Amino acid sequence: MSLQRLLGLSAAAVSVHLRRSLSTDSVPTNLRRSLSAAASSHPPWAMIDYNTLVDESSSTWASGACFSPLEPPGVSRIYAPAHLLSPRERPAADSNVVQVLTGHVIAASGDGHLLLTYYDILAEGPRASWNQTADMEAERFICNPISGQLLRLPYIDGSRKRISYCRMGLLTQPGDAHGPRFAVADIVSQRGGVIDRFLPELGRWDMVVGLPCQPTLEWEMDMNQETVAFGGRLWWVDLTCGAISMDPFSHRPELRFVELPSGCALTDILTKCKDASAEDRNEFMREVAKYRRIGVSEGRLRYVETSLHEPFLLSSYVLDEEGSSWTLEQQVELKQVLADGGHEWKEKTRPPQIAVIDPMNSNVVYITVGEQEHVVAVDIYQEKVIGSSPLQNRYHSLVPCVLPPLLGSSQIPTAGNHLFVLISVLQYLGCFCIVCAELEFLCKLLGSIVGRIDAMICLHCLTVDGQCTVW
Repeated sequence: MSLQRLLGLSAAAVSVHLRRSLSTDSVPTNLRRSLSAAASSHPPWAMIDYNTLVDESSSTWASGACFSPLEPPGVSRIYAPAHLLSPRERPAADSNVVQVLTGHVIAASGDGHLLLTYYDILAEGPRASWNQTADMEAERFICNPISGQLLRLPYIDGSRKRISYCRMGLLTQPGDAHGPRFAVADIVSQRGGVIDRFLPELGRWDMVVGLPCQPTLEWEMDMNQETVAFGGRLWWVDLTCGAISMDPFSHRPELRFVELPSGCALTDILTKCKDASAEDRNEFMREVAKYRRIGVSEGRLRYVETSLHEPFLLSSYVLDEEGSSWTLEQQVELKQVLADGGHEWKEKTRPPQIAVIDPMNSNVVYITVGEQEHVVAVDIYQEKVIGSSPLQNRYHSLVPCVLPPLLGSSQIPTAGNHLFVLISVLQYLGCFCIVCAELEFLCKLLGSIVGRIDAMICLHCLTVDGQCTVW
């Protein structure tokens, strides 16, 4: 029996249902006009809070993500209405189970799209006591922040419970009339050379194993910054040792490692502390990420760091055209620069922290001062503060995202990619094999047809040498 008959819909209705379930393409005409009119009014880039919000108010029925970009050094935030995230039913009022809907801006592409992950968390008792006991499910989206369009990605291994991929990267390429081509990928195992990637033309996640790496990794990297899109590759960053990159579009991808500039690696410290607890190690990696940063600016990959002791020397490096070594471009003493700009460092407070590198102007680095009280724009060549903004909330990290003038009229492509659309909606409706959790088009229903489509088993699991393996 066909999917159309099971749902009781016509072919045309199924097509409409698929598209509406997957994406927020159907933006109202008046909104499209306002977006078009505003296309040139938004800033050329934004600093986006890593923590993305979920609007759980019952009155919110928006068709996409909501985003009001602020001119840096203002910090922008993005949020999505809860109904688009398919949350589970709320716990009963008299239950001690707590539900939290939250999300993260995982990465940004080089053309302004975002990779978002939202979590539906159920747990008992106070939040501080959850540890690993919380029941978590994840939804992942590609987002056009200006138009608000959200494209739901298929579940990894057919399950919302797969939440371990937290350093995914998003890479785009120029596409056809439907919009840019995109790829999402993450490194599963460095030593085994294993990656998992999603390409719309495949319509599913594709795990690739045995990838070569040049030079050979001598250290298991621990990524502590969002993945960067640059030069047709994704760059996974460990700010204690370097970055590893890969072209996720390649039929035969390979990994390349670039070490941090000479004298900047901290692997010796980690070696001496190899017996430290996982909690202490994670805290160390978080602290390192506050004073170092890899990012793209003016079409070059750059690395900046600041010392932890007075006069807080900030050093800026650029990667060479061959992608193999770094060149020191500029150094500046932040203590005096900040004092001259009205942000004098106070004793017994944190050293200045690096927020982001300006993607449009390589002369400018954004610094947070005090206990994340202000974001300050520093021109490291003129050695002066050129802007500042108070922080309303403390942040985990900030993600720079370019916002091209025509981004609001760009569409994340789903039209014409029927394989991706069909797989995603089958999964969204619960149509995956109950044995292997893989999506299959050649499916049979277990038992009699009772109008359900969530009890499917693929033919591969159903038979072995022609014999039924289930009943």
